[in-house]
Amino acid sequence: MALLDLSNRKDRSLYFRAVKYKLSLYLETGHQVYGAFENNQITGMFIFKNPHVQPPLKLQLQRLFPNLFVFARLMPRFLRAAHLATATQPPGNLPDKPYTLEGLAVHPAHQGKGIGRLLLEKADRVCFADSSASGIYLYTGDEKNKELYLRSNFRILERRPASTFTAYHMFKDSIRRDNPSHKE
Repeated sequence: MALLDLSNRKDRSLYFRAVKYKLSLYLETGHQVYGAFENNQITGMFIFKNPHVQPPLKLQLQRLFPNLFVFARLMPRFLRAAHLATATQPPGNLPDKPYTLEGLAVHPAHQGKGIGRLLLEKADRVCFADSSASGIYLYTGDEKNKELYLRSNFRILERRPASTFTAYHMFKDSIRRDNPSHKE
């Protein structure tokens, strides 16, 4: 069961307006969005949620108000998927202060070229630079993506089956070179 039919122009337009709201809120409050480009075209990107940043409620409400119509129109689709909420909640054994990889995408025409790996390496460097971060957390319901993350040294913290997919909650420790237990 798909939440949204992105081949439907109306759903696609609503969904992209909701994504624009979320991205602008992330950027305005200090979360990071990184991209990979080729010939001035975006080939991939990821959203990195900083564990030290919490958008003020007042700002969230100010930004939400103009978008209420969008979210109201999307609500029936999200309510149909409410049963998936428990599968996507972070696990209880998640270490404190992880960066959260909210999304990583590579344009289909550029997949298989190592762009996803390069984006993950950038995420590692950002996390590594923050001495208080425990690592990187993400969840995926895609088997192909799960394999990419496993090859990039993420480990599965928890596997939660839902009716339409299995959520893999994954974590990668932040290993610093100044850590005596780190071996090259």
